Amino acid sequence: MRQYLVPAHYAGCLSRWGQRVLDKTLRGRLYDLYAAYAEGRIDDALVSFDEEVTMTSHAPVDVFPYLGRKQGKAAIAATMRSAHSAFEYLSYTPVFMVTENETAAAIVLARLRQRTTNRIIQLFVADFFRLENGRIVEFREFMDSFDAVQQVLGREIELSKNPR
Repeated sequence: MRQYLVPAHYAGCLSRWGQRVLDKTLRGRLYDLYAAYAEGRIDDALVSFDEEVTMTSHAPVDVFPYLGRKQGKAAIAATMRSAHSAFEYLSYTPVFMVTENETAAAIVLARLRQRTTNRIIQLFVADFFRLENGRIVEFREFMDSFDAVQQVLGREIELSKNPR
């Protein structure tokens, strides 16, 4: 696995256009993070996370009990392991990514096999990262939770015909 460690002297380096040199390195580090996570290499995926990182996954915790708000690298590691226990990751591929200074956003196409039912789940996830000194200190995740819940349950959710 390629390691993308940011030398201390890069943290404040600016290009002649005023952008940090970190941007390109950050993109590579995030691609490595996603590859490691997809392959179940949780310890490798956590390399760029700060010990005090905050994760907020905006998902229904009744269906995905391991998601929600987590504090600290150990809690995020447990969340990642729980997700891998529930699903086999067939692919987890960033289809779009943007980085700027110490922030990043990615749209990820996830193809998963639910281990209990063998059902294939496909969804898009939007991830947002904030870094300080080259370490991920905040990670927010959004998914089309309505679609994800229907796929996990294996049925459409009935909606009222008469909206209020």
